[in-house]
Amino acid sequence: MPPLLELKDIVLATQDYVVLDRASVSFAKGASSVIMGPSGCGKSTLMKVAAGICVPDSGEVLLEGRPLERLAEARLREWRRSSGFMFQDAALWANKTIFENLALPLQFHYPELSAAAVRERVRASLARGGLEGSLEQRPAQLSMGEAKIASFLRAVILEPDLLFLDEPTTSIDHAAQEKMMAMIRERKQRGCTIISVTHDAHLASLLANDLVVLKQGRVLAAADLASVRRSRDPQVAEILSQVLSETAAYDTDLLDLLGG
Repeated sequence: MPPLLELKDIVLATQDYVVLDRASVSFAKGASSVIMGPSGCGKSTLMKVAAGICVPDSGEVLLEGRPLERLAEARLREWRRSSGFMFQDAALWANKTIFENLALPLQFHYPELSAAAVRERVRASLARGGLEGSLEQRPAQLSMGEAKIASFLRAVILEPDLLFLDEPTTSIDHAAQEKMMAMIRERKQRGCTIISVTHDAHLASLLANDLVVLKQGRVLAAADLASVRRSRDPQVAEILSQVLSETAAYDTDLLDLLGG
């Protein structure tokens, strides 16, 4: 059985910089994968390529063994409907209310839904995130924590089977982090496939079944935790130690899972 998503020899470059350098990685259905690496190594770009948001210069993105660019239009729409993406900077539409931001995916993918049904779904979603009072507010009126929660709620409003999370807990206060992690944990328990970029050791300990270790656009390791633990690549060990040095405060964390 092929993986849910597979990236093969992905190359993506700007005019003077190679962002991804023949990067290859696969993501299993139902697993939670965490992409780790130094700042600027291409983590977010790798995830955006996997989500079909960025088109690489070369290489292939396969969905259940089939190249993304060759999928029939109906299958591509189905995949878009069953996946959600949370951006690092929230990326809410500034000129729309929070209600309108969350309503857009419903209106686009399910045009047959009545206005009342859309409103009910959005209200219920905002209530779960503690943002029921922000229905008619614009993104600029929210704190960063509230904006990121709204962005997460927009990403899951369609109840996706595949969820991409780009630094979901950065730049937000502790209360917002706890709320975010509770909602992510709920998605994982439902069997959602989660692909995440994070420097948050607590979130990584919550999410990771598999680890992808990236440096300068190259995938150094991509496997289950036990396999990463056995890696003899000193670069992998160095990157993991940088991230996992922050985990000492947690009882069950990646440091324990990786054998200390």
